[in-house]
Amino acid sequence: MIKKDKKAFSMIEILVWIFIFSMWIVSVYSIIITTLNLNDYNKNYIIASYLAREQIELIRNIRDSNYNKIQIYNQINPSSSDHTQVFETWAYYKIENNFLTWVWFPINVNKIIDFWEWESMLNSKMLDFRLCLNSDSIYTFDCSWTNEPTVFYRYIKIDEVKYNDWTDKVINDAFKVRSKVIWYMKWYHEFEVDSIFTDFKRF
Repeated sequence: MIKKDKKAFSMIEILVWIFIFSMWIVSVYSIIITTLNLNDYNKNYIIASYLAREQIELIRNIRDSNYNKIQIYNQINPSSSDHTQVFETWAYYKIENNFLTWVWFPINVNKIIDFWEWESMLNSKMLDFRLCLNSDSIYTFDCSWTNEPTVFYRYIKIDEVKYNDWTDKVINDAFKVRSKVIWYMKWYHEFEVDSIFTDFKRF
């Protein structure tokens, strides 16, 4: 009588196959998670870049409006008759559009008090400059219960402009604006853009 040669998987072969298949599943899952995180980061990075550049444009709008009204170029509110309210160097500000129809000037500027740009201070002060989305999908500092909180926080810092890095001589008719947006997605991220504004009509 001829015996038929029956082949079957051994227990070791089955375990090896399960191990290889599990590693493949884990690798695919890791790639998917990494891709999703990268997509979220890229989306937030693009939003942060627009939010930071918007603040620079708002400062430029203020400077140009001051020129149109023949006032001080760095006056905070070009519609105000108080010419002493100007941007201070080494100071932090919140700035945003004001879409209310009855306001004299459509940009709100508020100084941030008692703020230092250390991460420990950011954690205790960040609610002061957190951005929320209103019903019109506009980013605003108004985080009342009707507006949806976002992961973004933004502010500007006004610095002096020096002739170069090796001197303390300051250019009086100019200031530097550093616009910064911070967001948290698993860890700390930031986007920053700088611009120098001069009283070019006096140069």
